[in-house]
Parts: sequence; C-alpha cells; structure tokens
Amino acid sequence: MNNTVKVVLLSAFLFPGAAHWWLKKQLAAGLYAIAAALPLYYIIDVTMTQTQLMVDNVLMSGGQLDLLSINELVTQQMASLDTQGIQLATVTLLCVWLVNILDAIRLVRKREHE
Repeated sequence: MNNTVKVVLLSAFLFPGAAHWWLKKQLAAGLYAIAAALPLYYIIDVTMTQTQLMVDNVLMSGGQLDLLSINELVTQQMASLDTQGIQLATVTLLCVWLVNILDAIRLVRKREHE
C-alpha cells in the first residue's frame, strides 16, 4: 500500500489530523483535530440535550403512553429545534474533513517528489 492510499484512509476514516500526525506534522494535526472536534462537540451536545428533553417530555406527560402520544411529543420538540446551528456545524465539519484529506494528499505527494 503506497503512502497516498494510507494518507487518504487515515484522513477519511479515522479523524481529521490523523494523516498529518502520521506524516509528522503535529501542529497541523492538532489544528485539524481541534477544527473538527468543535463542530462535532456542538452537534453531539445539541443532540444529547434534545434527546433528554424529549425523554423528559414523554415521562412528564403521564397517563397512558402510546406511540401516538410519544410521536406527538417528539414532533413538537423537533419543531422547536434550531436546525440552522446544526446545519452550519455539519457543513463546517465536512469542509474541515475534506480540506484535511486534500492537504494530506498534497503533503504526501510533495514528500514523494523530494
């Protein structure tokens, strides 16, 4: 397996910065990892918070819990969700990941030509 394939696999399937770490570019690896971790943290935080709110609403509704009432409570919670922030974080994460892959490929090709 040549270095370009290794770099692409590390960058695409592990985490941004992994290929840079393997290429001994620790500063770039740290920057890419942080740049990817921040929007990922936001997405996970919002998801966990909204999930907990949905569970709390279902438990506080009392009475008979059937699928229809749970579906209604979940739909109400989803309607109040601010999706713009999650969409921005997702796009940011994908852009960081893509730039990371392309930069790792650039670095390994540059190293091979030297």
